[in-house]
Amino acid sequence: MPTWVTFSMTKYSNQKIAAAKSGMSERSARKYLKIKALPSELKKERHWRTRSNIFEPVWGKIENMLILSPGLTAKTILSYLMSQHPGQFQISNLRALQRQIQLWKSSYGPDKEIIFPQDIRPGRQSQSDYTRMDSLRVTIGGKLFPHLLFHFMLPYSKWEDASICFTESFDSLTAGYESGLEIR
Repeated sequence: MPTWVTFSMTKYSNQKIAAAKSGMSERSARKYLKIKALPSELKKERHWRTRSNIFEPVWGKIENMLILSPGLTAKTILSYLMSQHPGQFQISNLRALQRQIQLWKSSYGPDKEIIFPQDIRPGRQSQSDYTRMDSLRVTIGGKLFPHLLFHFMLPYSKWEDASICFTESFDSLTAGYESGLEIR
């Protein structure tokens, strides 16, 4: 027997009060006490459809529409289908189409864009990065000049500074920060 039922029944000894505490009717509480199982334990998963899929004959067309224009809504697609196939589809089929499109998008649709909003406050954060400049093939006096560029930025004010360095070391990092924050 579930512990919540045992606890409720022994503490209050009144099925009506115990049922009310559990958020169900007295009759339901008696039923679950009799079978000694919770409602969630009794629920069986259904693997069959109760109705035939009305959109099956035109699903290829719907799928192509969704691939070409992922932003299309079920209502727009249903309106199109109603105009192309008069009498075959009704507005009452909208929810069924919405479910089918949602299921398709979760399996085959485009990935959702993930955005992490940033709380940028003045004087609290900075950004920096090193960039290898070898691919530009910079030369001085005909000789190759291998170097890095240290880029520093304050996101709130969008202040930027860049300085040349030769290694990604702590010394070049502090020099780049000092150069970026230097008052000019």
